[in-house]
Amino acid sequence: MYNGFSRNEVDDTGANKLSIDNIKTGIFTRGILIDIPELRGVKYLEPGTPIYPEDLDAWEKRTGLKVAAGDVVFIRTGRWARRDEVGAWDANEEGLAGLHASCGKWLKDRDIAMLGSDAASDVIPSGIEGVTHPIHLLTLHAMGVHIFDNCDLEDLSKTAIRLKRWEFLITASPIRVKGGTGSPLNPIASY
Repeated sequence: MYNGFSRNEVDDTGANKLSIDNIKTGIFTRGILIDIPELRGVKYLEPGTPIYPEDLDAWEKRTGLKVAAGDVVFIRTGRWARRDEVGAWDANEEGLAGLHASCGKWLKDRDIAMLGSDAASDVIPSGIEGVTHPIHLLTLHAMGVHIFDNCDLEDLSKTAIRLKRWEFLITASPIRVKGGTGSPLNPIASY
């Protein structure tokens, strides 16, 4: 919960405030792919590899794009490319590449509308004692930013590389679940 609402607003009937039903009419805005493996010249990031604000700045500089208020930002770590190449792994044991907690301020400063990733957005392990998912906590609870977890960004990355274009129209519509704290959806990037 965010915006001063208590976590007690979520009970056995669902979220009485800030439910996924609030975006039932859908998402229609600019999406930006931040492709960190492409930036670093690798196929994918290894599990546990952190992404820092300096990486996000470097991506903006390289692409000439500036993440702005209302944007949906997708962070590609190459998780699914790695899985295709080396097989599945236990994220709890080996970790996941993702945003370091220090990226929270960067995301807040850009005033993004939503955050997506091909993993959990957070680097795992987080490196923050007692907090497994600091980016989740900061975006969801402190900034009111919805999250797309576990997106397959491989086709989007290939298309962006081919077109040399990292911004697109993103549309998505959650299932109308009154009181739902989340919903399956299929984000669609259109060039």
